Amino acid sequence: MEAVRQHPGRFFIVSFPEAIPSDRTLRFILDNHIGGLILFAEHCRDPKSLKSWLGDFVRSLGYPLIVAVDQEGGRVCRFDAGFPSLDSPRNYGKDGRVDKYRDDLSRVCERLQEIGVNLNLVPTVDLFDRGDGHVLDSRAFSDDPGVVAEFARATIAVHHRFGLLTCAKHFPGLGRSAGDPHQILSTADLTEADFREKELVPFRDAIEAGVDSVMVTHLAAPKVDDVPAIISRKMIAGWLKESLSFDGPVITDDLLMTGAQQAAPLPLTAVKCFEAGADLLLFGRDLDAASQAFDRFAADWQAGRLDHVRMEDGGCRVGRFIEKIAGGKTCL
Repeated sequence: MEAVRQHPGRFFIVSFPEAIPSDRTLRFILDNHIGGLILFAEHCRDPKSLKSWLGDFVRSLGYPLIVAVDQEGGRVCRFDAGFPSLDSPRNYGKDGRVDKYRDDLSRVCERLQEIGVNLNLVPTVDLFDRGDGHVLDSRAFSDDPGVVAEFARATIAVHHRFGLLTCAKHFPGLGRSAGDPHQILSTADLTEADFREKELVPFRDAIEAGVDSVMVTHLAAPKVDDVPAIISRKMIAGWLKESLSFDGPVITDDLLMTGAQQAAPLPLTAVKCFEAGADLLLFGRDLDAASQAFDRFAADWQAGRLDHVRMEDGGCRVGRFIEKIAGGKTCL
């Protein structure tokens, strides 16, 4: 427990605005024992350079670093030029091309592993199959839970074969929502029964298939809770951790998205999400904003203002996750 208290930064995944991290960025990660990096397209334009500086930095840290990326396929691919191609999940799903998907994904995972990535934020298990400009347009395999489960199992198995971790998203399901959480807090006019009968089914299947983490998104469901999913104890601690028996870490979607800030604005963002049950707090390319959230979180953490049971639970979940990457103690 004391070790957990000493390193609140282990619960943060951050990014940076420059193509190659500045000394300030690297110092922020090192000084605060930050748990992970998430890479975006501008960081991945030169895979050789990325592999070089990332390898050097990870070796200098003295502790395992989560290195995450969104390499879904189709329009959400951070690695592009000179990288193995991967079609959109929708195109694989509608044709039932599981074998083709495995082959293509294997080439992608091999390259990710070579570069130093250890967490790919897939599979997308939202139920959706329309092409109407929705945030999930082309990003979901199907609206059929059976099809989604088949591709999710394939996704998890291929990544694990290459030593990569996975993340099922976007909990509790964006398929019947309105609004893009990048731009606004999404909303869903669904009851708890609606979610349990449909949206939560693929997450249960992914958990049974061994998915390593689950991402909770910026979704308001007023018929379920008066606060959005990202800060909802009912949805994160209740549905995901208790009802679905998920024992891995819950990762937030980018907490710098507009939808996130409408749910829990800075500097309380990280605190509120953690209190609700999120274990890994993900911040995009604005390091100043991430620093504000971290400073508030660290102050509350060190002062013991956060619930001790929640602190211990989060520490053990992240500890087991890190153990999968590089071994070590069960709790941080």
